[in-house]
Amino acid sequence: MTKTLLTTIGTGNYSETIYHLADQKAAKTCYVAQAFCQIFAIEKVIILVTAEARQKHWESLKSCLPPTVQVQDHSIPSGETEEAIWSIFETLVDSIAPQDEIIFDITHAFRSIPVLVLLGAALLRKAKNVEIQGLYYGLYRSEASQSPIVDLTPALRLLDWLTATDKFISTGSAVELGNLLRTVNRDFYRSQRPGKHDPRPVNLQNFGRAIEDVSRSIELIRPISLTQEDLPKLIHESTDELSQEVGIFAKPFGLMLEQVRQSYMPLALSDDSTNKTEQIYKQFLLLRWYVDKQFTVHALLMAREWVVSALCLLDGREDYLKREHREAIENQLNSIRFPRNNPALNHPVAAHVENVKTLADFWGRLGDYRNDIAHVQMNESPLNSQTLEKFALKELLPTLQSLFPSLTRPLSLEEDD
Repeated sequence: MTKTLLTTIGTGNYSETIYHLADQKAAKTCYVAQAFCQIFAIEKVIILVTAEARQKHWESLKSCLPPTVQVQDHSIPSGETEEAIWSIFETLVDSIAPQDEIIFDITHAFRSIPVLVLLGAALLRKAKNVEIQGLYYGLYRSEASQSPIVDLTPALRLLDWLTATDKFISTGSAVELGNLLRTVNRDFYRSQRPGKHDPRPVNLQNFGRAIEDVSRSIELIRPISLTQEDLPKLIHESTDELSQEVGIFAKPFGLMLEQVRQSYMPLALSDDSTNKTEQIYKQFLLLRWYVDKQFTVHALLMAREWVVSALCLLDGREDYLKREHREAIENQLNSIRFPRNNPALNHPVAAHVENVKTLADFWGRLGDYRNDIAHVQMNESPLNSQTLEKFALKELLPTLQSLFPSLTRPLSLEEDD
């Protein structure tokens, strides 16, 4: 990997100063690129330069760069039109080799270039596996002999927060948000030696890990782990101290913290976690969560098992995870679906629903659709995606609520009746 500086040069009249980053100082220069080469031991410099800037500064700038550094110049337009802006963006992205280590300098950037550099950096990390080591700005101070180099790298992390937030809002997954929280915690202790009384993050990492576990259980349809292990840990980590740390060390997440809580907390069990009826109801809420997020596959897989669990409970088989209990209910449901000599009403599960025909038809379609998904169209007459989606997103919840009203509403409503 080559340590590369990507910089620009404008048409200004630059004066000499001593640029410094923390306690690292460069020799006096009027070109901040020279200072970056000294401070960061740069191996290659890529310079974006307009025709006007090339005429005024190019030869002088090139001569002051270390002779051991590879220098590449790329001509760019002035960026006065949309076409010119895209041209600059393409030049920026195309100039970087895959897997390079990049430091961006926007000190002498003009017009839209700082924004383009920021977006280009975000794209390069994903598309070319480029390691962004920093985004910096040389803050020239005419009244002082020295000028600081300002670290703008956190702006790149803000884009990560934006991406993770968008994913959470659109899919409900907080895995990336959790990873960012753990990264904040790790980066803090890597980069600083806090004093004894300085604030430091102590809760972010555990909370980040907790919401990652919750998200994984949701994405992999683990309702038992979710309600009995992961959500209790999330609740335990969701403290006032956490909110204070978010406000100090992870401000972007502060906008999302309450949304994360509101999205996940309704799925949590109450203190009486052994209440089987509440367990089934919370699993129904998870099923509704899948439907709301348009997770068709998750909804169909969950619904098939939820019906069996619900009928186990209604039939007095409270240990609804026990294999023989589930098989007994499934056999009855299959008999209702394919009645031979015995009428459907002779099966015990028929007593637990108001309309046996609706249950038989629903169970049949649910099984067929679940199997069709599991076999990924590997048959002669697979169902089309529109049929599967319509059933999962439009018919699933209303039918379950009609068949099992006592298990698809909050317990308090049932107790009021």
